[in-house]
Amino acid sequence: MPNPSIRYLLPIALGAALGACANNSNQTDGAGEQPDTLEEQVTPRTSLVTGSIGYRERIALPPGSVAQVKLSDVSRADAPAAVLAEQTITLIGTQVPVPFELDVEPRMFDARLRYSVSAQIRDAAGQLLWTTDTSNPIDVTQQVNNMGLLTMIQVNGRVADDAQIVDVSALLPLRAGGNEPGWTLEMDAQRIALNRQGQTATQLTPTPTATMAGESYQFDASNQSNQLRVDVTPQLCRDSMTGMPHPYQVTVHSGETPLTGCGGSPQSLLTAQPWQVVSINGAAVDPDHPATLQFNADGLFGGQGACNQFTSSYQLDGESLSTKAVAATLRACMDPLMQQDQQMFDLLQHLHRFDLDEQGNLLLISSDDRRIVAKPQE
Repeated sequence: MPNPSIRYLLPIALGAALGACANNSNQTDGAGEQPDTLEEQVTPRTSLVTGSIGYRERIALPPGSVAQVKLSDVSRADAPAAVLAEQTITLIGTQVPVPFELDVEPRMFDARLRYSVSAQIRDAAGQLLWTTDTSNPIDVTQQVNNMGLLTMIQVNGRVADDAQIVDVSALLPLRAGGNEPGWTLEMDAQRIALNRQGQTATQLTPTPTATMAGESYQFDASNQSNQLRVDVTPQLCRDSMTGMPHPYQVTVHSGETPLTGCGGSPQSLLTAQPWQVVSINGAAVDPDHPATLQFNADGLFGGQGACNQFTSSYQLDGESLSTKAVAATLRACMDPLMQQDQQMFDLLQHLHRFDLDEQGNLLLISSDDRRIVAKPQE
């Protein structure tokens, strides 16, 4: 394999020189004073970062592919990573795993900051083929950092050179839809399927690599014969016809007019956390006897009233939230607390829908517009 070319870049700032702690002459036993800060405790020693890059799939690299490995300062999430060292390797007759070595100077590092190794493989035309998508931090206290094998993921679709590739396994599968015109989208790790009102054919495309574009996840599957980009923003979205809340706003770019709507499971908003009841039909609950409730993914919910525990089941469809009869314990207590429980249990048995307000409080709304307001339980 030809000698790789290695380029060193000056760091944005050099860490202050960290000396050994001075002896404290006031100590009678002659022991050194204990360091008070991380800077006094840690002196960067790293001079070599080694490892290899590869991927699990049995896919050969095209001739002329180029691998690039970078060591970067990734301390600031809101700023571009400052590259300290990089290695470019032209892969002539070479397949993965590809070894790498980055020679660095210890004085390039600041013990207070974070440093990580990333890698990409591009074809001869510069198209991104493979990339790391997780953080690979180094330990600046070690003279040699052996990173082992850095596993890469395959890049599909269009990805900008400076795009931040993200893992969306927790997001998928995703179902989304919108109105006027009506459309539905189903996306998993393998493919995207888009159906639009008035069109009999389903638009199918492999799911591209996800990147971050501002606050949104972006899936760009566009090519010379097909335009399809999906933007998913983690932000509360209400269906324009039913009012049902969803966890994501979704925009589909396919054709001249973007398709807008909501995505994700409404159930995930209910089950995200336990809730503490703030008020029942406009009356504040007794702060000394708080009521709680929790929805489970299996269709059950329950909690603790001011006096009694309770349980029931619920069902979500595209338009409403409905519940079965509430079963509660029969513990007796003071009349005001018993009445508070009775009001809550009766309202829970007649639920019709739910929503979230601007503060993230859960609103459980009955068919006659009575309401339970609950905040996330601390």
